[in-house]
Amino acid sequence: MAKPVPKIALACQDGGSHAAFVASILLSLLRPERRARLKLVALSGTSGGALCAALAWAGLVENGPDEATQRLRNFWRDLETHDLVDSVANFWSVFIARLPVTAEVSPYLYAPIAERKLRELLRTHLDLERLPKPSSVRASPKLFIGASDVLSGERVVFHGETLTYDDLIASAAVPPLFRAVRADGRLYWDGLFTTNPPVREFTDLAQRPDEIWIVQVNPQRRESEPRTIQDITDRRNELAGNLSLAQELAFIEKINELRAQHSGLAERYKAIRIRLVELGIPDLDYPSKLDRSHGFIQSLLANGEERAEWFFDERSVWPRPGTPSATAVQPMRGQAESELAT
Repeated sequence: MAKPVPKIALACQDGGSHAAFVASILLSLLRPERRARLKLVALSGTSGGALCAALAWAGLVENGPDEATQRLRNFWRDLETHDLVDSVANFWSVFIARLPVTAEVSPYLYAPIAERKLRELLRTHLDLERLPKPSSVRASPKLFIGASDVLSGERVVFHGETLTYDDLIASAAVPPLFRAVRADGRLYWDGLFTTNPPVREFTDLAQRPDEIWIVQVNPQRRESEPRTIQDITDRRNELAGNLSLAQELAFIEKINELRAQHSGLAERYKAIRIRLVELGIPDLDYPSKLDRSHGFIQSLLANGEERAEWFFDERSVWPRPGTPSATAVQPMRGQAESELAT
């Protein structure tokens, strides 16, 4: 008897141009020999990870894996620098971001070009107007996009069935490169502040996943104390990007624990295994998330191609040293268990 194909929910972290690593993971998993080894029931993402997840989802919804592959490749091909003028602009933007002293300017004092360029790319390669309208079709696989409500501080998750360009741009609107994005009467910033990426929604899917696969872009550990202002800024952004991921993983861990302890929960939830693969290029600084040079993007794509196979063996099993820890919410455990008992 053939071994059952596991149902997989895939969650993609943020990362600016580092999200080319996410795109490469998706491209690898969409290849015929690998997609035959899994059943993808859901995708989620935040910021750059959201763009990759949405492009793959749109292709799958419209015309299957080959269409998803084409959308991802075309998007990243167009995002790279292609001519001398663009290459020079890219060089100076990264160079200036790496200066030891930089002045951050409010995006409300000028017309930011990042949103306009991103919107153009999405209209070209995502092309939401072309997708099937029935929500039942757009829900297979499910798509969840993370964002942060600027005013309330709430964690917000958009769904593929009702996805708009504003939703995706909201997920990627990291200040001060973007102004807050208005959608549905609310103001949004990048989802990295609250849900990076959405994971807990996977536990309520109609098709419950057997495994949740995480593509992590921000490094969890550093070997030395950050002392320069640039190193401090880099580490601050890494910690901010990983805190909510640790909390999402702790939620799944808690569901698994409580399910094992209480038979009533075992009927509602299933045990879910977590696998995590992280970007394998060390010492990338925060300004490199702005780098769209051909060589840099290609190095990220190559690393994703190499690491995609980790999802199919023990190298990806979570938790393991160097991966996000569930300790971020441990103080709540006793309280949660006592409330359940009553």
